[in-house]
Amino acid sequence: MKIKTLFFLLLFFIFSCSSSNYNFSEVTIKGGSLPEYNRNIEDAAVGAFAPVPTGVDLNSEPITITTRRGLEEKKASIIVFLAHWCSHCQREVPMIQKFINTNGYPNNINLFGVATHIDKNRNNYPPDGWLEREQFNIPTIFDDENNSIADSFGLSAFPFWVFLNPDGTVYMRHAGSLSEDQFFQVMTAGNILE
Repeated sequence: MKIKTLFFLLLFFIFSCSSSNYNFSEVTIKGGSLPEYNRNIEDAAVGAFAPVPTGVDLNSEPITITTRRGLEEKKASIIVFLAHWCSHCQREVPMIQKFINTNGYPNNINLFGVATHIDKNRNNYPPDGWLEREQFNIPTIFDDENNSIADSFGLSAFPFWVFLNPDGTVYMRHAGSLSEDQFFQVMTAGNILE
């Protein structure tokens, strides 16, 4: 009897250690979805109102991606969609954080991350651990198991960038990495740093 009990305890321990303790975000999305992005045609999402997702951040706190944070004046917003297993995203995260560490947050732009397409069988899982190791401190929402946020923004590749006007309409979308120079230009356009 002791051997059976020990065997079952051992099996329970093995399975509990190998399973993930990562919990997907429960996501709600206000507004309609944008069409899937295709860089080879004119982007039909430009000028359309972006969806407004709500979920949880790295600290399990509620977060909403919007052009207004709290009672602040509406601002242009940049949203970067990241996958923990994407090699380009793994280069993008330190680049973004380096900019923030060197220059601080921009005065007239909200910057958000979306951790999506979460897969426990791929590297850098779980994504919250990856972002903590990178000391990534921009407000980041975690997508649900169905990738609802990514789908609602028309994600087609990683990393995926969405640039919003202060009124919440899409200014442009971009699939793929940005160089440090490109990111710096976007973040400093119009002398927006404090």
